[in-house]
Amino acid sequence: MKRWAIALQLTAVGWYIALSLLIPSGIGLWLDKKFNSLPLLTFIGLSLGTIIMIYGVYRMLRQFQAAMEEEDRSTRKSD
Repeated sequence: MKRWAIALQLTAVGWYIALSLLIPSGIGLWLDKKFNSLPLLTFIGLSLGTIIMIYGVYRMLRQFQAAMEEEDRSTRKSD
């Protein structure tokens, strides 16, 4: 796998982590201000975002690892 492809995949993982934490937390903060329940819904949003983030990063990195292992096997066969 080319270095730029690896960098692009890891950049996507970084964006996924940031957005999966910021979006639910931001929604929770907005709802907290609307219902005057600060910080309850923000923490619920952060917790939900953390669960989403862990699951998504696990799946992304598992696919990345499978691609790297497949490339490693193909280079060993050609040697």
